[in-house]
Amino acid sequence: MKPFQPIENKEFIGRSRERKQLCKIGQSDEAEIVVLYGRRRVGKTELLEQCYRERNLLKFEGLEGQPSQVQMASVMDDLARYTEQPLLSQVQVQTWKDVFHHIYTHTQSGTWTIYFEELQWLAEYKDDFISILKFAWDNWFRRNPNLLMILCGSSPSFMIQHVMHSRSLYNRSQHEMHLQPLSLQEAAAYMGDKYSKQDIMDAYLTVGGIPLYLKQLKQDSSIWLSLCQSGFVQDAFFSKEHARIFVSSMSDDPNYKKVIAYLAKKPHATRADILKHLKISSGGGVTALLNDLELCGLMRKYAPVFSGKESRLARYAIDDPYLHFYYQFIASQQKAITQGKFNDDPTMGITHQKYQQWLGYAFERFCQRYAHRIAERLGFSAVQYDSGAYYNRSTSKDDPGYQIDLVYDRADNVLTVCEIKYLKDKVPSKVIVEFEKKLARLDMKKERTIHKVLITMNGAEQSVINDGYFDRILTVDDFF
Repeated sequence: MKPFQPIENKEFIGRSRERKQLCKIGQSDEAEIVVLYGRRRVGKTELLEQCYRERNLLKFEGLEGQPSQVQMASVMDDLARYTEQPLLSQVQVQTWKDVFHHIYTHTQSGTWTIYFEELQWLAEYKDDFISILKFAWDNWFRRNPNLLMILCGSSPSFMIQHVMHSRSLYNRSQHEMHLQPLSLQEAAAYMGDKYSKQDIMDAYLTVGGIPLYLKQLKQDSSIWLSLCQSGFVQDAFFSKEHARIFVSSMSDDPNYKKVIAYLAKKPHATRADILKHLKISSGGGVTALLNDLELCGLMRKYAPVFSGKESRLARYAIDDPYLHFYYQFIASQQKAITQGKFNDDPTMGITHQKYQQWLGYAFERFCQRYAHRIAERLGFSAVQYDSGAYYNRSTSKDDPGYQIDLVYDRADNVLTVCEIKYLKDKVPSKVIVEFEKKLARLDMKKERTIHKVLITMNGAEQSVINDGYFDRILTVDDFF
């Protein structure tokens, strides 16, 4: 046997919790299944290969958009290479049961890791693959106490609904892991000492904690130049990545992409707005579609604090930082990018001023997404609370609606109200007047102690600090 041998990555950063968990599973004295899923490019493959590179690893990868016969033939080709038995690639297998049995005959004893990558493609987004795998596991694979099976996919909705929630593998997928993007701290370690905290925050707000995306922003002498080079040159990475996300994470239903494109134009759409845009009626199919987009981390549903998620004021918004950037700056320029209009000077594809303004909104989304981290820094994470933006319905020109960026409704009868400002300079004193106007319109249902917080990148002017208006001021250092 000549198993797959991943190259050691000595620069592998972070994932300490996940690595510890996977290593512990690998030391078990009984057969185990690991179900690992996460967004495309989040680092699933690198994590698994680095953790299990010392084991006998048989990796079988699904092929995009290919029928089952092609998928099975590809797996048999890989098995023929691992076993150094070329004739195996010529065996005419009819079902996945045949394929699994061939794999089993070579892994009955010894320490083995059977790794199915891009499972949604191997299974063609269907349940048959999982049903047959259940039979193979129960009758063959689990009899080897040193065998580990990995089911890995970049379609979270498929992995959750068809693998983890499948009756076939119920109680058999002993270990389930949803791999999240790198944290800001992990991203900082990955980017290295070359960049300032401001640079790293800009990068994180733009593409999130996706390792390969962050790598693109390290290519040039600055984050800004790397972003321009990777986004606006002909065939640039970020100009093409958008389409690949939907291929990896979703089935071929075009409505997935339509919803995200619509939310790029109407950022705070209601369910009714989305249905009207898709020209379809409400029903289980729509609910499944919206749930899929949420599970994949591409979209989020939210409602104002003080109301439940099913509130009539519930809204939908894009949740993926890169997709926010793509639709704001790249989508409208695709024709010019394809024609090579910005090849000589990629910075012409995006204005620095507009990008800085966009970062302000991205920082608000960042704070809302990591509200639990802010609660930790403010010292009340042990208190039960609900958090989110506070906004009212926009009804007319006379009452256009308003929003407070982040509010914590705390069980200790305190209302923590946050003003978020992402400025290169220190926040000026006029912020107090602006914040007072917002507080005056805050509709509180009972008497509360108001805890006022300013969250900013580089702090506030001395006059704001001397005034003592804000109970706490958080800066970029607090996030790192």
